[in-house]
Amino acid sequence: MRKIVKKYSKPGKWKVVILFEKRGEEKEWEGIIDARGEGEYELLVVADHRVGETRGRVTVKTVVGRNARVKIRGVIKIAKKAQETENFLEMRGLMLSSTSQVMAEPELEIEANNVKASHAASVGPVDSEQIGYLRSRGLSEAEAIDKIVLGWLGV
Repeated sequence: MRKIVKKYSKPGKWKVVILFEKRGEEKEWEGIIDARGEGEYELLVVADHRVGETRGRVTVKTVVGRNARVKIRGVIKIAKKAQETENFLEMRGLMLSSTSQVMAEPELEIEANNVKASHAASVGPVDSEQIGYLRSRGLSEAEAIDKIVLGWLGV
């Protein structure tokens, strides 16, 4: 499966449309929103299956700092003629501050009747036990959080 990774690190608004127009096509798209800077970040991702027997996976990970707001809207669209299609939409948010805000809105628009499509979304703070463990290994709190964020983003 071909994987595309896109990173966003400055406030703004983005729209991504992933088209599935060839039978048997497989695509994996990953978006990373690094919203550690103050401001508003908004991402709309649409996986648009127009023909059948296509496979996709959409993942959006976000890290949200103090006074940052992130809105993620993900849509899986499957046309009536796109039978035997599969797609999974995953949205995850890691909040670094009590003033962080994350809104995740997954949607399915399915017109075909022989498909597999689902979504998952979760948002939460940094795990204090992870911070405590890293601090017991000699890292400062800021260094521990940086390590956790790097691991979260997969870099």
